[in-house]
Amino acid sequence: MKKELGITEAREKLSELVESVQYQGEAYVINRHGKPAAAVVPVEVYETWLRQRELFFDTIRELQESNKDVDPEQVWEEVLQAQRAIRSSGQ
Repeated sequence: MKKELGITEAREKLSELVESVQYQGEAYVINRHGKPAAAVVPVEVYETWLRQRELFFDTIRELQESNKDVDPEQVWEEVLQAQRAIRSSGQ
Protein backbone atom coordinates (compact mmCIF):
# COMPACT_ATOMS: atom_id res chain seq x y z
CA MET A 1 0.00 0.00 0.00
CA LYS A 2 1.38 3.39 -0.99
CA LYS A 3 1.44 6.18 1.54
CA GLU A 4 2.41 9.81 1.06
CA LEU A 5 4.21 12.13 3.41
CA GLY A 6 6.09 15.39 3.25
CA ILE A 7 9.85 15.58 3.28
CA THR A 8 9.97 17.10 6.76
CA GLU A 9 7.87 14.29 8.20
CA ALA A 10 9.95 11.70 6.30
CA ARG A 11 13.13 13.16 7.78
CA GLU A 12 11.67 13.10 11.29
CA LYS A 13 10.41 9.52 10.94
CA LEU A 14 13.11 8.02 8.70
CA SER A 15 13.88 5.11 11.00
CA GLU A 16 10.19 4.18 11.32
CA LEU A 17 9.68 4.62 7.58
CA VAL A 18 12.56 2.27 6.71
CA GLU A 19 11.34 -0.30 9.22
CA SER A 20 7.83 -0.15 7.76
CA VAL A 21 9.18 -0.59 4.24
CA GLN A 22 11.61 -3.37 5.17
CA TYR A 23 9.37 -5.47 7.40
CA GLN A 24 5.82 -4.66 6.29
CA GLY A 25 6.37 -4.05 2.58
CA GLU A 26 4.95 -0.54 2.71
CA ALA A 27 5.73 1.97 -0.03
CA TYR A 28 6.00 5.70 0.48
CA VAL A 29 5.96 8.68 -1.84
CA ILE A 30 7.79 11.64 -0.35
CA ASN A 31 6.48 15.01 -1.41
CA ARG A 32 8.45 18.23 -1.61
CA HIS A 33 6.44 21.42 -1.89
CA GLY A 34 3.32 19.29 -2.38
CA LYS A 35 4.69 17.39 -5.38
CA PRO A 36 6.07 13.83 -5.52
CA ALA A 37 9.87 13.94 -5.24
CA ALA A 38 10.97 10.42 -4.29
CA ALA A 39 9.70 6.96 -3.47
CA VAL A 40 10.80 4.54 -0.78
CA VAL A 41 9.99 0.93 -1.63
CA PRO A 42 11.16 -2.49 -0.44
CA VAL A 43 14.55 -3.40 -1.88
CA GLU A 44 13.00 -6.41 -3.65
CA VAL A 45 10.74 -4.06 -5.61
CA TYR A 46 13.67 -1.84 -6.50
CA GLU A 47 15.78 -4.81 -7.65
CA THR A 48 12.90 -6.10 -9.77
CA TRP A 49 12.56 -2.68 -11.41
CA LEU A 50 16.29 -2.66 -12.16
CA ARG A 51 16.12 -6.12 -13.77
CA GLN A 52 13.07 -5.17 -15.82
CA ARG A 53 14.72 -1.94 -16.94
CA GLU A 54 17.86 -3.77 -18.02
CA LEU A 55 15.81 -6.36 -19.93
CA PHE A 56 13.87 -3.58 -21.62
CA PHE A 57 17.03 -1.80 -22.77
CA ASP A 58 18.61 -5.10 -23.85
CA THR A 59 15.54 -5.73 -26.01
CA ILE A 60 15.76 -2.24 -27.49
CA ARG A 61 19.44 -2.75 -28.33
CA GLU A 62 18.71 -6.15 -29.92
CA LEU A 63 15.89 -4.67 -32.01
CA GLN A 64 18.06 -1.78 -33.11
CA GLU A 65 20.88 -4.13 -34.11
CA SER A 66 18.62 -6.54 -35.98
CA ASN A 67 16.92 -3.68 -37.83
CA LYS A 68 19.83 -1.38 -38.55
CA ASP A 69 19.33 -1.76 -42.32
CA VAL A 70 15.57 -1.14 -42.26
CA ASP A 71 14.21 2.15 -43.56
CA PRO A 72 12.93 4.21 -40.58
CA GLU A 73 10.00 5.46 -42.66
CA GLN A 74 8.93 1.86 -43.29
CA VAL A 75 9.11 1.08 -39.57
CA TRP A 76 7.07 4.19 -38.74
CA GLU A 77 4.39 3.24 -41.28
CA GLU A 78 4.17 -0.26 -39.80
CA VAL A 79 3.83 1.18 -36.30
CA LEU A 80 0.99 3.44 -37.47
CA GLN A 81 -0.75 0.53 -39.20
CA ALA A 82 -0.53 -1.58 -36.06
CA GLN A 83 -1.85 1.31 -33.98
CA ARG A 84 -4.82 1.78 -36.33
CA ALA A 85 -5.55 -1.97 -36.26
CA ILE A 86 -5.57 -2.03 -32.46
CA ARG A 87 -7.78 1.05 -32.23
CA SER A 88 -10.26 -0.30 -34.77
CA SER A 89 -10.51 -3.60 -32.86
CA GLY A 90 -11.69 -1.73 -29.76
CA GLN A 91 -8.75 -2.70 -27.50
